[in-house]
Amino acid sequence: MKKTRLSFTILALATIGMGANLNAQTSGDHAFMIGDYIEIGIHEAGYEGAPLDTAIATHYRGATEKLGFVANPAADGWVEYNGDFYQPGSPESGFGIGYTVGGVDYDLANNAVGLFEIPGEITSYYETVDSIIVNWEGMPASDSIVVMLTYTLKKDQHFYRTFIEFDNVGSETFTDVYYYRNIDPDHNQSIGWSFVTSNTIESQSEMADDSVIVSATQTSAWTAEMILEANGPEWKGFTGGFSNRDASEMWEGTGPLTGTEGYTALADQAVGLALKVASLPPGRREESPVYSFATAFKSDIVYEDEPVETGGLYENTIDFKLYPNPNEGEVVDLQITGEFIYTIVDLKGSIVLQGQGNGFTQINLNSIEKGIYVINIEQNDAHATEKLIFR
Repeated sequence: MKKTRLSFTILALATIGMGANLNAQTSGDHAFMIGDYIEIGIHEAGYEGAPLDTAIATHYRGATEKLGFVANPAADGWVEYNGDFYQPGSPESGFGIGYTVGGVDYDLANNAVGLFEIPGEITSYYETVDSIIVNWEGMPASDSIVVMLTYTLKKDQHFYRTFIEFDNVGSETFTDVYYYRNIDPDHNQSIGWSFVTSNTIESQSEMADDSVIVSATQTSAWTAEMILEANGPEWKGFTGGFSNRDASEMWEGTGPLTGTEGYTALADQAVGLALKVASLPPGRREESPVYSFATAFKSDIVYEDEPVETGGLYENTIDFKLYPNPNEGEVVDLQITGEFIYTIVDLKGSIVLQGQGNGFTQINLNSIEKGIYVINIEQNDAHATEKLIFR
């Protein structure tokens, strides 16, 4: 996978030349990804599970008036379709992070039972004829670790992909940084009304290879198989528990959880994936690692091993330097060769500054509030983007 600044490049594309597409499948602070065979609702807190909007047609299940993730793998015009996780009971659908800083361990979660411990928001929505991209960004109120999630859907596919990126905008090093996706797969509940699924660790990293595949299958009234799939030694799959909140347990398969390859259980319990990054030092990184996994209701996912084909979507194609960054003054220097146009947008996608330059240029920031921004640069037919931190 190209190790570029994935989510911010998407934000740049989403705010340049999108026009009427900006609100095509958004509702308030939530977003919807409606494909030919799958539908996903992205809550403002970044997890799958958005309140319904009568203007957006979906095939949701359950009485909670929310869309999580539904799929029609049979491609039969949504006659036999699966999913949603919002009926019955309390939906345990969401994600969380864990980390250690200053000798203290933290575990924070955003999920459909009401936890919103990582403040954030959907920062961009980008739709083309064949694809949809939703970008979410959040940061704990008391720490300086930024979590960036990007959901991508190719409309004619039976799976969608989640990209994860971390950044450290503070002065301390974070260690044992985790991301996890935890879900209780009660799919097809409005049909079968059976709480149990057959949950299996199909493949675990650092075994035969580094593939990680976790499945959850229900057979009433037809077979519905949900699959989470990742690749790489930094990923682990797990099953067990329900309201799982300890990120290290999820990655290690300890406590009430199991991560043993080949393990299977017929039970009403959670399944999920966990990612571990050993160290996240402070300071701007030129190339931040980007991790991803796939979610599907189909058993023949072909995992796209590196490099992931992006068609240039995530590529920075202009050589430039932006400094100081983070910036505690009122002027930021932009070093670039030739003429260019720049646009600075906030995390809601609103333009706050724009202009043009030729070669070395100083940009005065005294007209904007302190915070996190994105600077987009255009030069001929090329585009580049970088995060700008103004303190």
